[in-house]
Amino acid sequence: MARRFKDAGESIYRFGAEFLVQCRQRGHCTRNSAPGQRSGPFAPRRVACGRCGYVKYWQERTVYIGDSPTDWYFRLPLGLQSPCCSQTLWAYNTEHLDFLERYFQADLRERLPNKNGSLASRLPAWMKRAQNRDEVLRGLETLRMRLHEA
Repeated sequence: MARRFKDAGESIYRFGAEFLVQCRQRGHCTRNSAPGQRSGPFAPRRVACGRCGYVKYWQERTVYIGDSPTDWYFRLPLGLQSPCCSQTLWAYNTEHLDFLERYFQADLRERLPNKNGSLASRLPAWMKRAQNRDEVLRGLETLRMRLHEA
């Protein structure tokens, strides 16, 4: 039976609650998240490394959402990134990685009409090329292994 992926129109913003980033001091994989009850893109953020004790807070009113493999707040390199097809394959967190795996493992991908802003519609062309599918799936496996090391 064919595996299906149904695009629900999710945008990249759905995956911004938490970022797995590299610690600025030692390069360990650590978490950037909103401490406490508040959430959303402008809630105060904190990055804290459980290995070396590095802690930094963010309380500004601007975020940087780009195509580079960094978090939106501290612009730290993501902990989940790997070379793939002469590009960089990356994911913000477990939920984002799950989404990418579901998309690329699917034999049949369905899109909602008029949802051009969805993450599935905005994935880079190099990732969507049929010739790169196996390498992208191997890259996602590498990211999954890094997730378990964190």
